[in-house]
Amino acid sequence: MPRSLVVGLVLLLGWPGLPARAAIAQPSGVTGDVTIDELVRRALTDNLELNAARAEVDAAVGRLRQAGLRPNPELDLGGQKALSPDNNLTATVRLPLDLNDRKGGRVAVAEQDLQMKRAQVADRERRLRGDVRMKAGEVLAAQRNLRVTEELLQVNREALRVVQTRVREGAAPSLDENLSLVELNRLDASNQVLASRVEISALQLKLLVGMAPDASLSLGGELTTPAPAVDRAEALRRPLDRRPDLEAARAEVAMARAMIRKEQAEGRWDASINVGYMRQDFGFGLNGLTNSGQTKPIQDVFHYFGGGVTIMLPVRNRNQGNVAAAEAATRAAERRLEFAVLTARQEVEAAFAQYEATRRSLDIYERGVREVARRNLAVVRQSYELGRISLLDVIAEQRRFIEVETGYTDALKQVYDATVEVERTVGSSER
Repeated sequence: MPRSLVVGLVLLLGWPGLPARAAIAQPSGVTGDVTIDELVRRALTDNLELNAARAEVDAAVGRLRQAGLRPNPELDLGGQKALSPDNNLTATVRLPLDLNDRKGGRVAVAEQDLQMKRAQVADRERRLRGDVRMKAGEVLAAQRNLRVTEELLQVNREALRVVQTRVREGAAPSLDENLSLVELNRLDASNQVLASRVEISALQLKLLVGMAPDASLSLGGELTTPAPAVDRAEALRRPLDRRPDLEAARAEVAMARAMIRKEQAEGRWDASINVGYMRQDFGFGLNGLTNSGQTKPIQDVFHYFGGGVTIMLPVRNRNQGNVAAAEAATRAAERRLEFAVLTARQEVEAAFAQYEATRRSLDIYERGVREVARRNLAVVRQSYELGRISLLDVIAEQRRFIEVETGYTDALKQVYDATVEVERTVGSSER
């Protein structure tokens, strides 16, 4: 066999040793890679949806401040003017007393609402960490598949030139050249699809991180994560104490109970203190005699000061409807809390089951699939070199090898996703 053909076959068939994990390639003109942890930290700072949730916390702080304020006093001013010179002016100040724990009820509701908003932000942060890690895993997996295809594409270009040379020399049929060209074009088409998949995943990752679509992003690292830091038994205990979505559900229950207290206070009696002043200019259309015997119109100015209490008597309306609604809302919040606890336990169980299954699948790939595929490819190469099989058989085995590598990438991604899901369901803090 000619030396040039042997070299081409080595390039074509001797490519089983691709790295198990490949970092994402840097875009042109970009220096320096960012890690997944760095992207997570940036997302926690720049994600627009998360920042909107934090603004809701600020709004809850304002509502709590407002709930602690007493009602303002009211000033009533009035006056009357008769057709005669008579007139009077009145000024009344009314101060609502806000009795029967009305302020306490409002404050309790606002406090629990603030607690719930903060827990919801913490839960959004927990979910965002998982979403960023998941999407980064998609980018790394797509990039690994693209890397495999690009390297194989380059090998097939070299092999095509060798086959073309052999065909011109009459050492191989023209069918081999056509077969090599078809395989090369098929790999080129797959390469274009994989490249677009990497670009789309990167765009989705930028959205989560809060980056502009045209911003440069070069992701480094490997498609792997360490084993979960907790076992299943401990994980089933931790969600009841650490997961922010359960804290938000508990705060919702507490807020609903505080709402009962508020509505009950609104149905009790209340009072307002009134303090008033009246200036009255009053007289008759007659003249009277003064002490000196002179005449003078009967007209004078009178000043009155007074006060009183206005009491609201809850005879007909004791706020029964709102109290009943608050009690029903409390029962609903308690059921949602129970459901959230059950859901958390189910999520933890499912996450660990998924992790254990995907870990076993990856072990099988690493021990009993990839190595066998390499050996099969080597055997097919030797058979082709000896003239026992055709190039079509080589291409078929090459495609099976590509399927194995793609399946291995999927297994890596599944283990990665399962690990991230365990962290998310357990409520682990960011590494």
